[in-house]
Amino acid sequence: MTRTLRESPSTPGPGALSSTDAPRASTLTAAWRRFLLRRAGGLVVNLVILVLLTFLIVQLIPGDPAVAIAGENASLAQVDLVRAQLGLDQPLPVQLWDYVVGVAQFDFGDSFRYRVPAMQVVMAAVPFTLAITLPAVVLLLILGLALGMSVGVATRGDRRRWLGGVFNAVTALFSSIPVYVQATILVVIFAVVLRVLPPAYSPAYGFGAASILPIASLTIGGMCSVARIVRHETAVILEQDYMRTARGWRLPALSLYAKHMLPNLLTTALTLSGIILTALLGSALITEAVFAWPGLGGVIVQAIAVDKDYPVIRSAVFVIGTISLLITLVIDIILGLIDPRTLGDQRG
Repeated sequence: MTRTLRESPSTPGPGALSSTDAPRASTLTAAWRRFLLRRAGGLVVNLVILVLLTFLIVQLIPGDPAVAIAGENASLAQVDLVRAQLGLDQPLPVQLWDYVVGVAQFDFGDSFRYRVPAMQVVMAAVPFTLAITLPAVVLLLILGLALGMSVGVATRGDRRRWLGGVFNAVTALFSSIPVYVQATILVVIFAVVLRVLPPAYSPAYGFGAASILPIASLTIGGMCSVARIVRHETAVILEQDYMRTARGWRLPALSLYAKHMLPNLLTTALTLSGIILTALLGSALITEAVFAWPGLGGVIVQAIAVDKDYPVIRSAVFVIGTISLLITLVIDIILGLIDPRTLGDQRG
């Protein structure tokens, strides 16, 4: 039996503009304006805090850069000379002022080791880190959404308890394993035992083949975390009145789940993606060490553990923090486009 929705004679046609459309559009525009101004102000404040943190964080690193550069066998006079050349003999407030003035000109100083702008050293490594981080985020969101939705739909109404139990056990296990452990296991399985993928980055291997294991190690845990949350959200959404009505109308599965359920799940998934991406940037630094990946991980480890290269450390932390802030801003804007209620003061 087919059902049709009859249009009331008073219902405006496609070309008509309802009397409430203009006020709503005006309210939405104002909400967007306030949202963007608020987020822009927050971004500026966060960047100022980030600049201060990048300056202060290097003070906590043990060791003296002057000794690292002059060498352990250098005399005290030689070490003092190097310290003066680096400007480390100046009072801390003077160093902070010089640093802030330099950052305002996007100048983080020259690398103590390489004698080139520190930002140049960092930016050379950024593409390698993003090359494994961004694909991992996209994959874990897509796979996590698909897996969580599928299991959520299959176990609706407490059906197939065995599937729910297996799903919970497996996803909890992989979510709890540290990324570097997963990376090591993947190397043992696919590089040592099966010998189908390279164990580490090398110009001798193709870039695509060498990136598979790093991306996989960053994807698995996050995918399981997203799938667990999406499955829970799916179970909640399926019991909503509008979903029950849609099922009652015998809508096709594609329309039922893709059109009516997925947009609500996207809000949760995109919110998670900002948190996950920030965590992945930290995990990627460790993963790069396992796979000898020439990204920010190797640069930061070298700068901290060996060279005490303050400008490189500050530049790297600033870049990572800025990427996290910008990604969060982009995700908030996308959420606003999907659901204007997330703008903060929009009421529908």
